[in-house]
Amino acid sequence: MRSRHPPLRFVATNVVVWVAMVAILILLPDALERWVPLQVARVIGWCTGCSVWVVAVEPQWKARVGPIALFAVQFALWVSAALVAIWISEQASLN
Repeated sequence: MRSRHPPLRFVATNVVVWVAMVAILILLPDALERWVPLQVARVIGWCTGCSVWVVAVEPQWKARVGPIALFAVQFALWVSAALVAIWISEQASLN
């Protein structure tokens, strides 16, 4: 029996959303920094990036895994997106 959401499409969607989260975490705080303090801009960026995840892929994850696994996956992916965004921002500021 065929899955309602093919695994390749599921993985591709997650990759695209993760990359979008990284981009949001890099670009949005920089864009907002002239109007709000950087810490507030980062919080807004984090909320926006996580919201994209929740809307785009969380329902698919909920259909595939239980709440404990969902938490672990989300935590790992969200923290890795933040760490990559921080690294990219630092590299850009060095140049």
